[in-house]
Amino acid sequence: MKNCTVRTLLSIALCFTLVFALAACQSPSADNSQPADGTDVPATGTPSTPEPPSFSEYTIRFDLNTTADPSDNELYVYEESGYDENWQPVTQEKEAVFTVPAGDDAYLDVTVPDPTREGYYFAGWQTRPTVTETDLVNGVSPYLWMTGQKLSAVGQVQLANSSAEEISARMLDNETMALSGLESLDENGNGTLYARWVEVKQISNEEELQAMANDLYGAYELTADIQLTQPWTPVGCYFQNYEYFETNWWTFAFRGTLLGNGYTISGLTVNGASVPSDEYRTNDTASVWHNDGVTCNGTAAMFSATAGANIQNLILSGTVIDVTGENAADGEYCYAAALTAFDIGSTLTGVSVENADIEVNTTEANAQYRDSLYTSVAGLAAGGWNTIIRDCSVSGNVSLNAETAKSHGGAIYLGGMVGECYADMSNCSTSDLTLTLNSEDLSDAADDTALAVSVGGLNGTNTSTTGNTVDAAINISVSKPTGASIVNVGGYTGSQLYMTAAENTVNAVITTDCELDEDAGILNVGNVAGRIDVYYMLQILQYTPVANSGATGNTASVTCNGQPVESIIAGLPELDGQPVGWINNGEYEITEGYTAPSNIEAIIEAYGSYVPQSSMMPGIVWITVE
Repeated sequence: MKNCTVRTLLSIALCFTLVFALAACQSPSADNSQPADGTDVPATGTPSTPEPPSFSEYTIRFDLNTTADPSDNELYVYEESGYDENWQPVTQEKEAVFTVPAGDDAYLDVTVPDPTREGYYFAGWQTRPTVTETDLVNGVSPYLWMTGQKLSAVGQVQLANSSAEEISARMLDNETMALSGLESLDENGNGTLYARWVEVKQISNEEELQAMANDLYGAYELTADIQLTQPWTPVGCYFQNYEYFETNWWTFAFRGTLLGNGYTISGLTVNGASVPSDEYRTNDTASVWHNDGVTCNGTAAMFSATAGANIQNLILSGTVIDVTGENAADGEYCYAAALTAFDIGSTLTGVSVENADIEVNTTEANAQYRDSLYTSVAGLAAGGWNTIIRDCSVSGNVSLNAETAKSHGGAIYLGGMVGECYADMSNCSTSDLTLTLNSEDLSDAADDTALAVSVGGLNGTNTSTTGNTVDAAINISVSKPTGASIVNVGGYTGSQLYMTAAENTVNAVITTDCELDEDAGILNVGNVAGRIDVYYMLQILQYTPVANSGATGNTASVTCNGQPVESIIAGLPELDGQPVGWINNGEYEITEGYTAPSNIEAIIEAYGSYVPQSSMMPGIVWITVE
């Protein structure tokens, strides 16, 4: 099951304690030659018989590279904020020079802020000072350098719990970029990484807009309204591995800037969710030194994936996402939306999706690397992890038809704006919006697989959102008459994962027609949220000893099948049939004179937990419903 973690205060990284030692890593070749056709970078890796280094440590400098002379001293000096011994905030300048003990598997585990330069946009640190557009392969520089580990903390845990076959299928063989392969490295262990700068490109027509795919790290701005006349090929790729990767390792996602300047793109049409992966894989055509994954099928949107991008002041009018008939999805996953199929760490500001028509039919019938259904469909972004979304809007129709084929269950997310949402959102709205879900269990598998459904007028799932407005019709039909299922529907969100939905306005008309197991099926309908997801909520205790989770200060007018929905959140945590007002790890003084005993063990037994109790701070999470 795909998972994600606390966003904003609680980031995608999870910050779990690492659970295994780093595997040996391949490294970029020091060969500076370029292939004649510019499409096939030579395969790379650590030499089979490396000479032992004559130095004890690597010294790596980050060069701002703002002149044509790479030998000049343009060392990156940046400001670093922190606290002194008295916990007073301090800011100091820091030189971007780092030393690492020498070794074949040594890598640079540092994070420096992106540099800025007037009139230019930063496009990543490179192993050589000059990278031109003719060097790019599938929109990516072959000389791009990523620091740290490829695997996120989530990926570390998943890998530790995976079989050899699963690890092989995910192609997680290169976990770091080894410094031994840095081409600028001299005989004394000194090396340099160079900033790549790009200037903004102006876009005024269809051809120029589609050409964003030629530089996924570029900067672009619209200078006119654009009417599209041809089916759109999504920009960038989302591989099935990416959920396990750190943000900067989402190589083929769009990582640049798009300034809409208030202009409109009309008639964007995506037919199907099929994205060929062969041209991106290093063992086929070696576009970059590392492997990103096995398949990138299953995404349909203007961008297949965005990561750390900046998209603002853009109008998408009359967008059609058609994943039906011969274009239906039947693989590992299906993410479909107007703007981006899957995002991590981007900022989306002032994006309006007007009169969208999004229709998706999906099964997992031909999935090779997973057994259960997994789909997320929404108006703006199908998946949003650690995304900042401000002043965006969606109107139109979003429809999902999901059938289970190989197993009886899986995960379904449907949202007016975001489906699987771990985003920080404010001042956004859905209006004149109709959401429709039809889900049917057609599998004849012997063993039951639980089905989890989350549907909401703003988001399928929700974390920290404030001051948003929903006006939507939500129609739900789920048929799983035998076996475990939980269907969560809210005027605002299906499942509140952690943190709070605060000060939002919700107007929704909900209809449900669900055929669920009398004993093992659950339907939750709330005017704000269908339920609080305790399984995810406990992650908060990794980061703070005191937190809130739930809904507060919202205004909601919601009906379900013609009757007012009174419950703010329908599915609340319970122990022994009684509602739980807080979850505490260890004893916690609730009020003066009353210290509550720990209930975390009982909660984990009843609901499970995404993180082990040993990773949680002693503290409390208040369940807020008001």
